[in-house]
Amino acid sequence: MSNDKADLRAAMREAALRRRDSPALSRKIAAQLHNWHRWMDARTIAGFSALPGEPDPLDPWPLGKRIALPRVQGTDLTFHPVTHREELVTGDFGILEPPETSPCAGRNFDIILVPGLAFDFAGGRLGRGKGFYDRFLADARGLRVGVCFEDQIVDHVPEEPHDARMDFVITSTAIFPCGS
Repeated sequence: MSNDKADLRAAMREAALRRRDSPALSRKIAAQLHNWHRWMDARTIAGFSALPGEPDPLDPWPLGKRIALPRVQGTDLTFHPVTHREELVTGDFGILEPPETSPCAGRNFDIILVPGLAFDFAGGRLGRGKGFYDRFLADARGLRVGVCFEDQIVDHVPEEPHDARMDFVITSTAIFPCGS
């Protein structure tokens, strides 16, 4: 990992601690997403359980969609169907995830919602440093949508060859198409 990534990761974690109005902004992000024509047309969604300081694009829980959430399996993520939050259990890293008995939903989705510490408009994403999403996205199919607060957008995210790029980034004010 480059020092640039480590420095940006530290700065973004510190910024998250100072962020105000996260719940209100999170609801605006969810509304922006749920009113997007690509979301309305989508049937299958790979989502995520938001950690403290992350926006929650699935609150309120979307109706009429097949939602799958990730589960940590060793060094990989597998996605499993979930119909409501009450099904989730606390897993590795303290993240709510589907129980071990859940069937796998596969790797093909209409939309894949991706959390991160920072994003840029070229589609770059800075994760938490373990590579879970990069490994999953390497052979997953679906529209990759980075989900973040406005202050998580930076001019440039340092990239390495294995880093997965986003197709769109969504904030509380807009949905941005990504391009190189």
